[in-house]
Amino acid sequence: MISPEKKREEEQEAEPISWASFLEESSAGTVHPVRDVIEIDGPFFNIATPDIHMYCDHEACRVQRRFRYNGLKLAVSIGKTADYELRYLCSNCESSQNTLRVHLHISSLFGSSEAMKY
Repeated sequence: MISPEKKREEEQEAEPISWASFLEESSAGTVHPVRDVIEIDGPFFNIATPDIHMYCDHEACRVQRRFRYNGLKLAVSIGKTADYELRYLCSNCESSQNTLRVHLHISSLFGSSEAMKY
């Protein structure tokens, strides 16, 4: 059995994955190093909200579909840890929604950050 400390060390040593890949593929409760989390909009720093692919269970779809972000821009502060809710809407049926809850620590503007779904 792997100790919690050892598991945390292994997670920290992993190569950063893209923010979109994290949103599409990661499972809840696992910390991942991620890149491309921040979207710069003039003087503002926001959470990037890329289109992602997820399974849509609406009767018109029932396959992997492109989901687009369906919410307000979410401001971030560099060096802070916070929780965010990202609401996505299926681009095909436009009725299936998926809310992703993430815990983020953004350590620097251009470096990797740590993210966990919950």
